[in-house]
This record gives sequence, structure tokens and C-alpha cells, in this order.
Amino acid sequence: METATLRVAALYAKVGPRLFPGLVAAGLILIGVLLAREALRGGPGGSDAPPAQTQWGAFILVSAGLLLHALLIERLGFVLASTILFCFVAMAFGSRRYLRDAAIGVILSAVIFLGFTRGLDLSLPAGILEGLL
Repeated sequence: METATLRVAALYAKVGPRLFPGLVAAGLILIGVLLAREALRGGPGGSDAPPAQTQWGAFILVSAGLLLHALLIERLGFVLASTILFCFVAMAFGSRRYLRDAAIGVILSAVIFLGFTRGLDLSLPAGILEGLL
């Protein structure tokens, strides 16, 4: 709603601060309409197949990972907390290659950390890796 009330300098012709929030809002509305249509048809493809059972173990692992991430992000830092979250989600999907998952998590988290802190100049907690990144 507030996107329409943003004051835009005359310097901006067509691409300005209203464009991207408007595109996101339009995309969300489109996705909502498509999901509502799918729900009214009876699910994906309109099938009458029974719904899949809830995987409670996976749900608990992902939830635990999210809670740990929230608790540890200030102490350990973004990279290590996100690596732990990545490992928990990988376990929830059935992976048992813990070292590989941890290595992938560290690499992805470090790239994201550097992209946000150096590329976008946004602040993420470095935690115990303060001088390394």
C-alpha cells in the first residue's frame, strides 16, 4: 500500500523505487490466484490421490535447525549458524553425509555473508569468525 505513496523525484522516469515493490506485489497476487485455482480444482493437476503423510521427523529437524540458528547467530555468527541450519535441513531431506553437508554449508554461508557485507554493505554478525571474513 505504501509503495503508491512514495515520493519520487522527477529524476526517475519509469524505473524508480516504486517499480520493484510493485513487481513483487503483482507476482504475489498472481501466485495467490494460481494457488487458489489449484485448490479449487482439488490439488495439483486435480488428482484424487490421497494427500501425502506428514514427515514429522523432517519437520522436527528443520524446526530445530531454525531455532538453533536464531539462538546461535549472535554468538557464533552468520556463517556458522547458517551452516548448522543447512546441515539440519540436509538431514531432514535424508542426507547422511555430514562432512560434505557441513563443507557445502560453510561455502554457501560464507559466499552469502561476503555478498551481503562486502557487496551490499549490509551488516551480518561475524561472531567468532570476526577477523577471518
